[in-house]
Amino acid sequence: MPYYSFMILCYNKWDVTKQAIKTLIDSFEYTYINKGIEILIVDNGSKCIPQQWINNSKSRYIKDNINIIYIQIEENMGYPIGVNIGLAHCKGEIIAILNNDLIFPKDWFNGLANTIEENESIGIAAPYLSYAYGVQNIGIRLDSIEEINICGKKIMNENKDKIIFTTRAVGACIVLKKQVLEKVGGNDFWYGIGHFDDDDLCLRIRIAGYKIAIVGNSFVYHIGSTSFKELKEDINNFVYINKMKFYNKWKLKNDRVINSNYIDREAIINDNNFNKKRHYIPISYNDYRLEKQFHLSVNSKKEKLLLVADWNNKYSSWERKIKSILNTKKSNEELNLWIPSRYFNFLELKNKIDNCIVNHQNKKDSIIYINENINPIDLMSFINQFNSLIKVENDFVNKYILYLGNILDKPCIDV
Repeated sequence: MPYYSFMILCYNKWDVTKQAIKTLIDSFEYTYINKGIEILIVDNGSKCIPQQWINNSKSRYIKDNINIIYIQIEENMGYPIGVNIGLAHCKGEIIAILNNDLIFPKDWFNGLANTIEENESIGIAAPYLSYAYGVQNIGIRLDSIEEINICGKKIMNENKDKIIFTTRAVGACIVLKKQVLEKVGGNDFWYGIGHFDDDDLCLRIRIAGYKIAIVGNSFVYHIGSTSFKELKEDINNFVYINKMKFYNKWKLKNDRVINSNYIDREAIINDNNFNKKRHYIPISYNDYRLEKQFHLSVNSKKEKLLLVADWNNKYSSWERKIKSILNTKKSNEELNLWIPSRYFNFLELKNKIDNCIVNHQNKKDSIIYINENINPIDLMSFINQFNSLIKVENDFVNKYILYLGNILDKPCIDV
């Protein structure tokens, strides 16, 4: 059984992933190798897979007590869910969540491992990064691994006695205990393709009573956003809409930062007691409970269709899908739109939808709006109340709902 799990999520860009894995393995001291290491390569729907390289890597390193595991996801599920799928396979007591666009200098892991293992109150340990936000950002660009090793050693020596306790850590490279994941779970699927999922995870870990430590004796070179650059869509769109979800979920009106602490988030942490029903996010479908029944305002005699979308995402096809469903739906079918008020401005979106279906006034009464905030562990129970699910293109939130629906054998309607 491995003691350390290093989970790397990747999407295409295999040259970058190979570099990350090679420098990661080269950075390990025998102290850690002897305890057992697994490296999980989580392929989030890449188009081309270097199968020969993967097979060679598996056979090469297992002799050194390093087990390389390849996990293939059939299609890109977005960053938050891709990470969750990887976490569900981690067996180690200490788990590192890593981007694939990282280069690891010698000794980067020592300070993080020592910090998190020696202090029960620390939930996340994170390094300084060449490219990041806030207190972790060193703000340097280097041209070779040799330079990175030299510069990394200097940075770690200069900051070897420094630990900064903060409100959040950048999700590109974080190390945490398995017991922390078992308490708070993984990433919230409502953040879709990604961004602010790491803010949300950090906030829940803090509410659960743990500290977040930026460790001076650790530095990792972060190239930055290589997988997101693969996308055709404007990434700023996702940053903005996920920021709004985060603010709405946590009732944030301001988000001020003083001395690396987000003081308005700290107020949320102080005002909230950890509640597993609300704050725990299941990592795998086995973590959901299925016994709960919901009393929704739906007609039990009708076929209940459920449409869930990333409602503020301008690239999502949900408007077109609603119109298509209204054009083709049968008299015994009822369209349910779930717009949880925890993440969205329900009334604003309801008005927008009502306006977009103005030509379907005769069918307007067959739409049921649901703004109920479902506890994360009850999500599969909620989905199970419906007969069929509506597929929406260019929508990672919808994709995860269909993923869970498939496990429940729910038919998927694509019109």
